[in-house]
Amino acid sequence: MLKSLPYALSMSAGIVVHAVSISLISDHSLNNLLNEIAGSLLAIPVVFVIYEMVNYKMSSNVNKEMSASLTFDVNAIVLKIIKELRYILMPKSSLGWNMINKMLRMRAREIRSVAKISAQNIALLKAHKKDLNELSYKLVRIGILSERQIEMVIAMTKQLAHVVNEWEFKGNSVQLSKYAEGLLEAIDDWFDSCERESLQSHQQFQLTIEQEIQKQKKSS
Repeated sequence: MLKSLPYALSMSAGIVVHAVSISLISDHSLNNLLNEIAGSLLAIPVVFVIYEMVNYKMSSNVNKEMSASLTFDVNAIVLKIIKELRYILMPKSSLGWNMINKMLRMRAREIRSVAKISAQNIALLKAHKKDLNELSYKLVRIGILSERQIEMVIAMTKQLAHVVNEWEFKGNSVQLSKYAEGLLEAIDDWFDSCERESLQSHQQFQLTIEQEIQKQKKSS
């Protein structure tokens, strides 16, 4: 409304000037001058409104493309985290969406009973945490994704940091499993916001599946 106010005032002034020139001014030269002024007052807002509409449409398309690109980047990191969590929680299960959905619904007690974390697992999770943390700063600065999506990315980063720190400082295993549960819940929320079906065709997921198939062939 604030942006449209100057345009509305200019057009209103143009209409008033035109009305005055018709009803009150008899001098032909002055009448023409007032009509030209009225025409300018009416034309300039129209030009700017058209410009704003075109600019808004272009910005909207750019923002949509950037949003898709940033969401893709988040998905790539999250799928790497999922791959590492699978080695920790369900190493004998074949990687697939059924396994992922089952793992995402694991609770702290079950996590504590099955989790086997190595220094290598933590090193990779720490690297993924760094990537996710850098990306979260970028998301906040650009502000392309929705506020809810940004909150989800920050929540995943926070829970992953808790998992890494709890393990590195040899914290309580009960607390560690709770943080792991929180991480899985945060990932589950993110997947819901991005539509799980679209994630199944994600390049990173397909690459991971192919790598798993190659490993199975070599081991057999």
